[in-house]
Amino acid sequence: MVRKLKRNPKGYSEPIILKSLLKSPMTVSQLERETKIKKPTLYLSLNRLVKNGLVLSDKAKRNRKFSLTRRGVVLARNRAKAERILESIMPRLKEALRLGIAMREIEKAISTTE
Repeated sequence: MVRKLKRNPKGYSEPIILKSLLKSPMTVSQLERETKIKKPTLYLSLNRLVKNGLVLSDKAKRNRKFSLTRRGVVLARNRAKAERILESIMPRLKEALRLGIAMREIEKAISTTE
């Protein structure tokens, strides 16, 4: 029996791409190797990121490299920081869920502390 791979939600690849481009400018082939995201998805996501002013591409027709704009760098760094924070609290959240706190209660607690 062949199992069909579950697709990621739309927009899921952009944070991964931004994080990779934070290291250095890359071609689509380099991004494909780095992120394991297929080229069609990369092209769609990169076009969206360029349109939103987060990524630039050089003018070369072959081996075109993509890099982050200043806004893209800020967003990618903030995202990386947020992921580190989440990694540090995730074990405690999982424990709270296992002990009987509902996800809705956690969401409510988060929204009322803002």
